[in-house]
Amino acid sequence: MAFALIFSDVGVGEWFVLLAVVLVVVGPKRLPSAARTLGRWYSRISRVAESFRRQLMEMEAEAGKITDAAGNEIEGAFTVEDTPPATVVKEAVAADEKP
Repeated sequence: MAFALIFSDVGVGEWFVLLAVVLVVVGPKRLPSAARTLGRWYSRISRVAESFRRQLMEMEAEAGKITDAAGNEIEGAFTVEDTPPATVVKEAVAADEKP
């Protein structure tokens, strides 16, 4: 997928020029082994990138659970009771007056 995104703007003529340069630099005898080596490196990099992406997604999910739990705890601490406001004020004043 990422490979297609990187080379989506490369035209057919540019591919032929690139192939010719690679053929001259690497040579026809070493071209198959060079292609295999390149494929192995691409595979390794893809696996590392996928592992990194998966770990980030797991960390994000875990952080979301923690923030949801904290939000629920905070909401629970500030819930409005059905007690009339006058009673709440009286209880608060009585609590402050106790020695």
